Amino acid sequence: MADKLIALCATDLIIGEPLQWPIYDSNGTFLVKKGFIIQNASQIERLISRGVFGMESEILHEKSPDLEIQIEKPQDFSPFKILEDVTSQLAITLLNSEDDKTSFTEQIMMLVHDIQRACDRDAHAAIASLFVLEGDSYPIKHSVDVAVLSEIMAKSSAVSVAERQSIIAAALTMNIAMIGLQEILYRQETPLSTEQNKLLKEHPRQAVMMLRKANVEDKLWLQCVLSHHETIVGTGYPNQLTGEQYPRATQFIALADRYCAQLSPRSYRDPLLHKGILRDIFLDKGQTVEPEIAALFIKELGFYPPGLLVQLVNSEIGVVTKRGERPDSPFVHVCMKPRVGNYSNPIMRNTTMDEYKINRLLLSDDPDVTFERRAVWRFSED
Repeated sequence: MADKLIALCATDLIIGEPLQWPIYDSNGTFLVKKGFIIQNASQIERLISRGVFGMESEILHEKSPDLEIQIEKPQDFSPFKILEDVTSQLAITLLNSEDDKTSFTEQIMMLVHDIQRACDRDAHAAIASLFVLEGDSYPIKHSVDVAVLSEIMAKSSAVSVAERQSIIAAALTMNIAMIGLQEILYRQETPLSTEQNKLLKEHPRQAVMMLRKANVEDKLWLQCVLSHHETIVGTGYPNQLTGEQYPRATQFIALADRYCAQLSPRSYRDPLLHKGILRDIFLDKGQTVEPEIAALFIKELGFYPPGLLVQLVNSEIGVVTKRGERPDSPFVHVCMKPRVGNYSNPIMRNTTMDEYKINRLLLSDDPDVTFERRAVWRFSED
């Protein structure tokens, strides 16, 4: 970026007055437009706490030339750290959705911006967060994972930034009415009871009611929440939509939701491996979402998505860090070799080469794995 970023302080943001210049994050990603009016002190506190910046040329155009300006260099921030923070904050935000003293929409949109920021920083690492990061709450982690995949698919499909923000917001809030039930079902070993099944089928409508009560007015956001369990052929719920009735924007969420739910280990089954889930999506053949969206999903993740643990034919163990030219040949950073031990530094292997082909997938709790997967990317975690 040719233009320089300037760190803003609280005195640059005045309650009740339009912003004199656009606001960006530390990576130069646009956050708030010029002319936006700050409503209260808490908005300023939240913006300053996350780190906000202006472009030097835009600020100098408005400020007097003798005003001292502090210039801060953007940091090599970690998508993993951002997504961990989003997960922590989302739990609090959803819990306080009925609090009249907070701006629910504004808080969710700040998390939306953070997810886009993490995906823009490194989409491969953002996908890896599904496998690398752990969360205290399954429902909250699940929603963030779905939001990440929805953003990556929608962006690859040339959906506008504004529409993607509505899609991400919907993914983060789609299960707001059944967080407690999700926690129970995550550990439950018996089939759903009649009452649980009823609550499950009603949660999209209940979620929309809660969001409207929290003053959410974004029509696409609400539409996506209401329809995220529908299908192309009308077998979904709550309205049994078919064909063009089923919003395309929602289908990004629906497919990501299905994938993440099947991928997540539960107490009553072993983790389903990624390739098996992709096979199911491929064989679905337009029953759940449009075939083009299913094909895009398979392309974006590949047979070995970033974050998976793999063992190569030479017995080295490492982490998939990036898609390769072929879906079955990603780049892997190897970190150890059995009977040899951990390497001092990860070594990148191109798995198109015969001696470095992938031999098998490993589960995240494999006893042979004694290294920290997220450290392979070497982001600044401060």
